[in-house]
Amino acid sequence: MKPKELIRKSELEQKWESYKYEEPVKPLVTYFTIYQAAKAAKHWIYDPEIKRWQTPEEFLELEKRISGGEPKRLERLQIKDPVEGINAAYEQLQSLKDRMEVFVKKVIEYYR
Repeated sequence: MKPKELIRKSELEQKWESYKYEEPVKPLVTYFTIYQAAKAAKHWIYDPEIKRWQTPEEFLELEKRISGGEPKRLERLQIKDPVEGINAAYEQLQSLKDRMEVFVKKVIEYYR
């Protein structure tokens, strides 16, 4: 018997050598599935890239007329409670107001 014949690969090693990674199949996202999910959750559709909120109906109408469900755009959309948008906008306004008050005080102090 030759030494190579004595040393056999384990079953696990054999499986590993023949293993080929396959990307999991992503579920097909369409503008209509996004619309349905938002409608079912009673949420709106938010596009973080352009910071735009749309009702499910507005979203559906716009997608039908304009983009027809461009895949890259659909991937970035989020289904969220519109109250989150109200709260975020309020925080931004409050922050801007605070910065403005500091600036106004600085201007008034300068010209005294």
